[in-house]
Amino acid sequence: MQNVLGDHPRNNRSDYKLEARPLGEGGQARVYRGTHKATGVQVALKRLFSWGVDDVARMRREIDFGLRFPAHEHVMPVLDYGMTHEWFVMPLAQGNADESRAAISGDEELFTLVMAVCSALEVAHEAGWVHRDLKPANLLLLDGHWTVADWGFGRRPRGETTFTGRTAVDELFGTHGFAAPEQSIDAHEATASADFYSLGQIIGWARTGREPKDGAPLLPENEPWRSIVAAATRRDPSARPQNAQEFRELVTAVRK
Repeated sequence: MQNVLGDHPRNNRSDYKLEARPLGEGGQARVYRGTHKATGVQVALKRLFSWGVDDVARMRREIDFGLRFPAHEHVMPVLDYGMTHEWFVMPLAQGNADESRAAISGDEELFTLVMAVCSALEVAHEAGWVHRDLKPANLLLLDGHWTVADWGFGRRPRGETTFTGRTAVDELFGTHGFAAPEQSIDAHEATASADFYSLGQIIGWARTGREPKDGAPLLPENEPWRSIVAAATRRDPSARPQNAQEFRELVTAVRK
């Protein structure tokens, strides 16, 4: 994806005019609609309001991942960021899956979303990253394409982790209902299959209209998607799809 800010200087938050009211807020940061003053391009700027060591480290992870895959159409890119990792800029999305539940509950619409997520996970997993917080709010619609965003809870490739103690043991790491069961035991050891568990729960969430609960697969009624969710949300991580290609093949085979 081409950086829409062109060749203008980077790393200065004063280059952006922000609206006063945030678009959204999480546990450590707020997202604002903004305008890049030099180009007039509308962007989203995510800024920390909590400055703990863990908060800054998670935003740095999010920045690092977005910079690593700037050209992938299903990965939300980072356009600009602060050198101390307290803010970054991304394209302004047109919405997220959490706001579009009715629209994506249809068979073809959901298939499009799932294939987009698989595409993003494929490049991430091949590079050694695990998202660990896939949920509808982190799937953003950008220029007609679904993108995976918010890698702040992501696990870096082996050997690149800065501090393993940042991921608590015997405590849920991720979002209730969508996180794989093993993320309540030792999320640092979570593998790619944890992301496919979350994707299975997202499918169940879209098809059933219900909210997921911890450790309980959200199975649709008797329909093709039911067996997909069942396979993706097996309690044993080794019994789930292990990579994006296996997940795609599972979806394609069941939908034939």
